[in-house]
Amino acid sequence: MQIRHKLLLWFAGLVSVLLLAFSAYVYWSYAEFRTQGFEQRLVRKAELLYQVLDDARVNEALATLPEQAGYIYSPTDQLVYASPNAGDYHPSAEFLAEVRQQDRVAFDFTSPNHIYPKEGVALTFRRPPEPGRYLAIVTAYDNAGFTREHTLLRTLLYGYLGAVVLVAGLGLVFARWALLPFNRLISQLRRPGLMQPFRLQPLHQHDEAGELAAAFNGLLARQEALAQSQQAFIAQASHELRTPLTTIKGWLETSLTYDADAGSLREGMRQAAQELDKLTALANGLLHLAHLEGLGTRLERQPLELIDLLLDVIDTVQHQRPAQRLALAVGEGVQQQPSAPVVLGNSHLLRTAITNLVDNACKYSDGQPVSLRLEMHTDLAIRLAIEDRGIGIASTDAERIFQSLTRGSNSQQVSGFGIGLTLARQIVQLHQGQLWLRPRSGGGTVAEVELPLVREAGPAGL
Repeated sequence: MQIRHKLLLWFAGLVSVLLLAFSAYVYWSYAEFRTQGFEQRLVRKAELLYQVLDDARVNEALATLPEQAGYIYSPTDQLVYASPNAGDYHPSAEFLAEVRQQDRVAFDFTSPNHIYPKEGVALTFRRPPEPGRYLAIVTAYDNAGFTREHTLLRTLLYGYLGAVVLVAGLGLVFARWALLPFNRLISQLRRPGLMQPFRLQPLHQHDEAGELAAAFNGLLARQEALAQSQQAFIAQASHELRTPLTTIKGWLETSLTYDADAGSLREGMRQAAQELDKLTALANGLLHLAHLEGLGTRLERQPLELIDLLLDVIDTVQHQRPAQRLALAVGEGVQQQPSAPVVLGNSHLLRTAITNLVDNACKYSDGQPVSLRLEMHTDLAIRLAIEDRGIGIASTDAERIFQSLTRGSNSQQVSGFGIGLTLARQIVQLHQGQLWLRPRSGGGTVAEVELPLVREAGPAGL
């Protein structure tokens, strides 16, 4: 069911219920008013009836209500007076006893040849000096009142049905008008020959349709940026893969064609093996990126002591680069903690991220010392700063360098593929952390990693 039909049904249903309730209240109020008004008239007739009990002609003259009939009963419940048109009502002994107990009772009863019931009032009175109480009963048929009540009911019913039809028609118009901005957006999306770049144009910028169009346009912009990034990634990856493959093929073809001695063949094979190592590293990096994209919340985590992890990383990098000088400094805030700082994470991934950052610092430092500094950021987070004294990063490359297969504009003389920083940032973000790069005072770069701490270590997994 379309939204406009739902709106129409809800709107028409709500108004119909309100109109029905209002009509029922008007009819009930009028019926109550008619009953009470006619009862008061019957009471006045009954009071006049016993006052002129001894003059029948006066009683007949006072009979002004339609089909009015009067009865008077003695204290012993004997009928002492009945008007000439009386006879269609015969009270029971129980009813007379009830009237004498309550002094006044209003009632109605069915009468032949009448659609609606006749109404009456019974009340008691005294006739000094006679002892006991007499009882007067007056009945009449409110033909005019019932006719007006029926007319009102019919008027309300027809008015209600007409109002429902009118409300349904107006509701349909209102629903179409209210949904017009959304219909405009739908027609734009269904427009043939839709080309990129495309943006929705709402009728009004600040209503719900405008907010929807703005959100959709933002989604389109992100999708376009993602598509462009993917295209650039594919193009760059193709280039990076093609280069070592072409080099390998060149060395092998040269060796097969020109190298006649074993030494030359070994040199060609060595060069080809080096290119294969680069190709393997590139492929591994791309596979790591693809693997991280699919992890999400399925990352397995456990409590890790960050200092032990840093010592393992330093040992690994030092083994790969024996000549490189590495130093780890632990801040006073960390030393004052009652226990070693613990983070909740994946040991392999965190080690990979920090190793990439330290290896990058070493690679771009050209033999200069690299410093690691661990300090408390807040009571719930810890920060690791990795400082190098290398070539630094241009300000225009500060964010662009985190994109896949993208390198700094001043790093062309250093081998690499532009994957390490991308991997490191994604891994840190998977651990609810942050990674920044900023220039170091005096030259070089500082990579800062901020990670949340856990206070109570225990096995956990997501």
